Amino acid sequence: MRISTVTQNLRIDNSITSIQRKIADAQQQISTGKKSQVYSGFSGQDVRLLVSLKEQRTSVQSYVDTINNTKVKTTTIDASLVTFTDITQDLRKKMYEQVEGLFDNSSLALATYANAAIDQLTNLLNQTSGGQFLFNGADTDTQPLLSATASKAAYAAHVFGALGPGQPALSAGAGATDVIAFVEDFFSTDANWNNVTAPAPGSLQARIDKGVDVSFGELGNDDAFEEVFEVLYAFANANFQAGDDTEYQALVTWGLGKVEAAFDLINDMVGQNGVIGAQLETNLEAHREGLTLLETQVLDIEDVDAYEAVSLFQTLQAQLESSFQTTALLRNLSLTKYI
Repeated sequence: MRISTVTQNLRIDNSITSIQRKIADAQQQISTGKKSQVYSGFSGQDVRLLVSLKEQRTSVQSYVDTINNTKVKTTTIDASLVTFTDITQDLRKKMYEQVEGLFDNSSLALATYANAAIDQLTNLLNQTSGGQFLFNGADTDTQPLLSATASKAAYAAHVFGALGPGQPALSAGAGATDVIAFVEDFFSTDANWNNVTAPAPGSLQARIDKGVDVSFGELGNDDAFEEVFEVLYAFANANFQAGDDTEYQALVTWGLGKVEAAFDLINDMVGQNGVIGAQLETNLEAHREGLTLLETQVLDIEDVDAYEAVSLFQTLQAQLESSFQTTALLRNLSLTKYI
């Protein structure tokens, strides 16, 4: 009869250790739902595929993050442009309400409105998102427009240099032609009212897919914005007096032409920004679908079949119990029973 040897016992011990290790792996699979927590637990082919899928997932997720950040900016830009358009439309309406013979009251109301609108529109074009200015192209660290207070002071100094303190009545040295010349000359020099560099900085840009970049945003010194500011400054400072009807009407006619042209251009900006927004949404949806597919493929490799894991665990437990029983029997063998 064969008698247990040291070698046999060692083999059984190694087998028990192996089964215990497999049981530990099976327990981890059941608790985590994953085949392994390290790449060494997968086949070479699965490891290569997992690495590739996760790299793709990281890349696509970066596009999603960029698009979401860009959407915040384009949404803020859209809100600013829409409000700018609304104020421009209100300005046009108030100018149409200027009726000859009633300028005494309406001119004062328009001046008050223009003065307040200057503040509001300046703030709109100095809007930020994430600490970055949105209306100065790629130069996001520089405020595109001077503050309304600074610009108003600069305009007052500009008028002072031409006419002395204050702006005289339209019929007393500052007629419509003069006011138009003052305001257009002031705004022809960017440094008087904005900080946009020359040459102008490039547009804001974002990479939303491999090889796909979008450019968006407007510059604060755009001609359309400038024309609205010219009209606002002209009427905020126009000094209407009795008998100035003809000059004031000429100023209104000039202002309406400027505002209507600017209104159309700013509306186009809103439309262009909307096109960018739609493109962002389209790419975002495509990336989300791509992420879902990639995640499914990763899970197919990483996830363990719960039923199979439990079955394996039970099988290994039975093997371990059998090994323990065999070991106990072998270690209880003794030659004394046969002497």
